[in-house]
Amino acid sequence: MRIAKLVASVLAVSLGGSAHAGVIDLTTIIGGANLYAIHDFTAPSSDVEGALVAGGNVTVSSYSINANKRPAFNDYAAIVGGNLTLTGGSINHGGVYVGGTTSLQWAAAPTALPTNPVDFAATEQYYKTLTRTIAGLDATGVVNPLWSGVKVSGSGAGGVDVFNVSSDLFRTSSSWTLENLTPGQTLIFNVGGDIGTFNEGGISFEPLSAYNVLFNFYEAKNVNVKGVIGSVLAPYATVNANWGVINGNVIVDSWSSTIQVNSNHYFQNVDVPGFNLPPGGGAPHGEVPEPGSLALVFAGLLAAGFAYRRRAA
Repeated sequence: MRIAKLVASVLAVSLGGSAHAGVIDLTTIIGGANLYAIHDFTAPSSDVEGALVAGGNVTVSSYSINANKRPAFNDYAAIVGGNLTLTGGSINHGGVYVGGTTSLQWAAAPTALPTNPVDFAATEQYYKTLTRTIAGLDATGVVNPLWSGVKVSGSGAGGVDVFNVSSDLFRTSSSWTLENLTPGQTLIFNVGGDIGTFNEGGISFEPLSAYNVLFNFYEAKNVNVKGVIGSVLAPYATVNANWGVINGNVIVDSWSSTIQVNSNHYFQNVDVPGFNLPPGGGAPHGEVPEPGSLALVFAGLLAAGFAYRRRAA
């Protein structure tokens, strides 16, 4: 009876875990924050409308954080692994965790929270594993040049479409043409190249506003992504462009920019066929045992059960 219960327990865990195996989860590990910088975050002006999380120092002036009441982990307007320096501006609608020192000038002191809910080392590993794993997905659609813009052609099946694109194609594009896509579906663009840009902001993203969009800059060291409607995953890249707006979640290595980040068009977690983080990838739902491992465990439990029954006989 005890063996039977143990086998049932293992099967329940395996079945429950497998529900998460194909889910691309962009922000659970950072509590749903609007923007995450693996290292330092610097801005001489502007704002991020939702919560800000940074593993290094945050140095901002004339800057507003979380004005739109979208805290991380329900309580945190900002989570700072290093030092926080705020000269003018405000941190709103939530408390702040600071791992180092806090320096405020011409700014009201936010509520200090004593606990850091983010494991920065594990989070960095997670995003670098995530970007590579997403980049390895098979394409289901294509992006081709069309006049001075691009034509995005989906599979026609709805759900999720994946596109592999060179950053050079987006760099000179001035328009979007969409076909074989269903409003509301997920569009994942794997963008290759060292520099990610969208025509210096000279392209309207409004045609993408009806979709759940992720731009995965899996190789980029620098990204200039102003004007984007959709979320940006670029864990090896620095953002240092100025002016403009991003509408969505942003994950980068470091930030030194006045680009405004708005708290809309957050990426919605989605189950993607063929997507599985490798073991040790730091998935926010916990590791899911490999099917082969589960088979071995199950076989071992059965063997133990037979041995136990023979001894009992």
